[in-house]
Amino acid sequence: MANPMISKVRELHAYGSETATYTGVAIKSLALVGIVTASALITWVMGYATPVTAMVTSIMGFITALAISFRPTWAGFLSPLYAILEGMFLAAVSAIFAKTYHGIVVNAVMITFGIAISSALIYARGYVKVNEGFMRAVFMATLGIAITYIIEFILSFFGIRIPQIHQGGIVGIVFSLVVIAVATLNLFVDYENISQSVRQGLPKDYEWFCAFGLLVTLIWLYIEVLNLLRKLKEE
Repeated sequence: MANPMISKVRELHAYGSETATYTGVAIKSLALVGIVTASALITWVMGYATPVTAMVTSIMGFITALAISFRPTWAGFLSPLYAILEGMFLAAVSAIFAKTYHGIVVNAVMITFGIAISSALIYARGYVKVNEGFMRAVFMATLGIAITYIIEFILSFFGIRIPQIHQGGIVGIVFSLVVIAVATLNLFVDYENISQSVRQGLPKDYEWFCAFGLLVTLIWLYIEVLNLLRKLKEE
C-alpha cells in the first residue's frame, strides 16, 4: 500500500545501465522546490496571484500530475512544468490568505519545511519503521480524506458545505491536525519508497518521478498547514 505516485515506478520501469541514487533524487527534489518557489515569487510580484490564476493552474496542475502518474517516463520534462503551475497556484492561494491574515504565509512555509526536515531526520535515524502495515494504514487514511474532499466538492454544487473543512472551532482545528498528521505520515512513505527504489536499482531517469512524488506531498502539506493557521487566527 505504497504512495501510488512513487510505487508505480517499480511496476513500470525497465532496468537501465545507470541507476538512481539518493543524491540524484535529493538534487532533483531541491530543484523542483526551487522552481515552485521562483514561480510563486514571480507570480506574486507580477500581480498575477488572483483567484482566476488559482482556478486555472489547479486544473492544469491536476492534469499534469495525472499524466506523470500514468506515464512516469514523462516526469523528466513534465515535473518542472508541474512545479511552475503549482508555484503559481500556491502564490494565488497564499495571496488570498495574506490579505486577511498577516504573516500567515511565512509561518506556513516555515512549519512545512520544519515538518519535512524533521520527518526526514526521524526516518534516516530509523525511529519510524515503515513496513507494509504502516503503508496500508497511511493509504487508507489518505483515501478517507480524499473521499471526504471529493464529497464536499460535489455537495458544494448544491450549496452544501462540510463546516469542519473550512470553519474554525475545536472540531475544525482537530480535523486539520489529523489531515496534517496524515500528510506527514505520507512523507515517511515517500522516503521509504524512494529508499526501496534506489536499493532495487531504479533507472536514473526515474529520479525525477521520485522527486515529483515527494513534491506532491509537500504541496498538500503546505495547503493543510495554511488552512490550520487560518482556523487558529479566526479563534
